[in-house]
This record gives sequence, structure tokens and C-alpha cells, in this order.
Amino acid sequence: MRIPFLSRKQPRRVLVLGLDGVPYPFLQQRLEDGSMPSFAALVKEGSFLRAESVQPTVSCVAWTCYMTGQNPGKHSIFGFQDLRPGSYQSYIPNAAAMKSQALWEILSKRGKRVIVMNVPVTYPPRQVSGLLVGGFLSPKLEGATWPAQLAERLARHNYKIDVDPWLARESLDKFYDDLMHTFQARRESFLSLLREEKWDFAQCHIMGTDRINHFMWELYETGDKKWASRFVDYYRAIDGMIGEIVALLKEKDRLLVLSDHGFCTLKKEVHLNVWLREEGLLVEPEGERPRFDDLDGQTRVFSMTPGRFYVNLKGTFPHGCVDEDEAEVLLQQLQAGLAELHDREDGSPTIAETLRREQLYHGPQARNAPDLVAVPHDGYDLKGTLGQQQLFSRGAITGMHTYGDAFWLTYGVELSGDTPNIMDGAPTVLAMLGEEPEADMDGISRLA
Repeated sequence: MRIPFLSRKQPRRVLVLGLDGVPYPFLQQRLEDGSMPSFAALVKEGSFLRAESVQPTVSCVAWTCYMTGQNPGKHSIFGFQDLRPGSYQSYIPNAAAMKSQALWEILSKRGKRVIVMNVPVTYPPRQVSGLLVGGFLSPKLEGATWPAQLAERLARHNYKIDVDPWLARESLDKFYDDLMHTFQARRESFLSLLREEKWDFAQCHIMGTDRINHFMWELYETGDKKWASRFVDYYRAIDGMIGEIVALLKEKDRLLVLSDHGFCTLKKEVHLNVWLREEGLLVEPEGERPRFDDLDGQTRVFSMTPGRFYVNLKGTFPHGCVDEDEAEVLLQQLQAGLAELHDREDGSPTIAETLRREQLYHGPQARNAPDLVAVPHDGYDLKGTLGQQQLFSRGAITGMHTYGDAFWLTYGVELSGDTPNIMDGAPTVLAMLGEEPEADMDGISRLA
């Protein structure tokens, strides 16, 4: 499969397709079994590399790093839930909380016209030169688009912001039907905009890959008679969309397909606030649904998903009880204790490493970052929910995020042999368009 070569007068354009949570080894298997022929054709003529995510591996954090080219210490998104500065109050950060410019805002200011569809942390929509529809945190289509009238246009394609993940707990059949409906409506909507609109940069995000991986990854890996083949069928549908996208590209157009993290089978969830309770470092608020808001001076450390630890420091939190000179000793205690935290059934280690704030974050927002981040061994999903009784558990989710096995695939340009990081996304796309990166970007262009 080759991009059609048209007039050399065509301006350079770049298209990005984001496949949330798709691991490099999984795609290698699809190349071997021939189930994704459009993807395979691109691999033969482009660069296909394993890539790295961000710690912790949370989709909204990773895609914000991609779109800004910055670490969270600059853009301010640290997790799916964050703490409001100076409080215990948790909230779900969205585009209003992001302190940095997104790639499409930078391009808009440079005179480029953009189409952006469904990328995480794009709600509420910010003004761009072109079209934008917000990602999975958008409560509904109305109010999630720039300009506002784009919502009516997308509704004609039965566009849906996201699947209903709770369906998977009720019925995998209903969940799968919702996945396919949501994907096909997104595919039709995006292809329609590509055909009908003028654009210099376009990006479409498929969140369904992360959804199906969370609830069906184990069924795929164990070769479940009913679901393993249907799991691959979902990816066949995505491969069909890739082929349709390539057919629309022109001579100077460039393509980047990438994921923000990988996936593996979830062995157990690890409730780290239970461990802190056992260690005498956390006293949970009373009640059926304890909240971080109700923590008091009896707690020295608390944890938020996934694996983020906050020292209850005096001067930082309302009921802070730990002095600055005590914090270092406490952090060392945490790191030593987590290194010894093993699965109580088979003795497997659960924590691969622990990283201090200064190892992960720098910039004006770093002061709001967690003090310590625990990195799990694959299979152990770190949770920070309060009110849990068991340290280890299993639930409906059977797949979890991984750090070092995301992927990048380019067509029309070559990547360097180095492993790209998700923060390299924005500067690489800018380079693909012949544009310079912003001075405050941490990532670098990975073009050869």
C-alpha cells in the first residue's frame, strides 16, 4: 500500500491516529498472523518502534505530555484524579486545569488549520483554527465541540464521545456492541471531516482500544473460544480505518500512528492505603465512603491511584503533621517498605521501583506533584481508593497499563533508532510539518 503521489504543489500535512493503550508486542503478533494488513503495509515502508509512556502510566497524563511536549511539572496534570493545591480535595482535571498550550493551539497560532477528534484532556474545548471535539471526559456532545455547531454535524453520524465501560460489568456482548457502534460512528465522522474540510493537521483518537483491553485482555491472552477472535476483530476494524485514511493522503502528507502506553494481564489490584494503614501511617476517616477531604492530622502519608504518595506536610495540607526534616526520613521508610511488599499468596514482588518527585517532575507546577511514585511489576495495578479492607483483590478489570511497550509508527518520514517517549510527540509532529518546537518543550523531535 502506497500513499498516492499527486501534485508536488500540495502543501505538507500531518495526520495522527492515537490508539489508546495498544502495546508494541500485540501489534507484532498482528504482523505475524496477517490480521492487520493495512498496518503491516505501513510498517514495510515506515518506521515502527517500541516507545515509552510516562510515570505513572495514566492516559490523561500521557496524552497531555504528548500534546504539550512537556512533563507534568509544567502542564499540571498528574493523574486521573488530582488534588487541589493546599487541600485534600480531589477532582478530575480536564483542559481547564491544563496550564500549557496544546499542539493544535500552537499550530493554530502559526496559521495552520486543524481537526482534532476525541483526544483526552480536550474538554472543555479551547478555541482553535479549525475543528475540535473533546475526549472521554466530555459529559455530552453538546458543549464539547469547537465551534459549537460542529456537534450537530457529528450527531448526523450518530457520533458518541465514549463507550459505556459499565456495560462490561453487566454483559460483554452489550459492551462489545457499544464498542463497535462507537468506533464506526467515529470512523465515519473523522473520514467525513478529512474529505470535506481544509486541514494542515488532523488527529483522531480511538479510546475503545483502552476500553476493550481493560475488560477483555485476559480473554484474548488465554485464547477464550468466544472472545479472543472477537477481540482481534475489533482491531481488524481499526485496520480498515487505517487503510481508508491512507487512501485519502496526498504526496507530501505524513502519518503518525501511536499509543500512549502498553497493556498486560492484571494479576491483582494492590490497595496501597490498606498497606499504609497496616504500617501505622494512615488513619482513614470513618464512614461507609471515606474521602480524602476528611483526612486529619493523624495521617502521615496517603496514596492516590496509581501509586502516588503524598506526605501530610505541615504548611502544605490543612492538617499537615509532618515537619520538613521528618519528610526525608519518612520517604526513605516508604521506599524501603514498598521494596519489601510482596504478593501474600505466591510471594511475588509487587513494586519494581520508587521514584521521587524530583526524578519525575520539574517546572512551576511540580510543587503540586506527589512526593513519591511507586512503579509496579507488570500484573500489579496500584490503587489509592479509601475504604478498602483487603490489600490485594481482583475485580471486573482484567488488563492494566504498562510503561515500556507503547509504539510509534510513521509513514513518509523516518524515526531515529532511539526509543521515543510520549513527551516527544508534539516536537516530532511540529518537525514533520517543518515547524520549530516551542522553547519550553521537554520532548525532542524523533525524526531521523
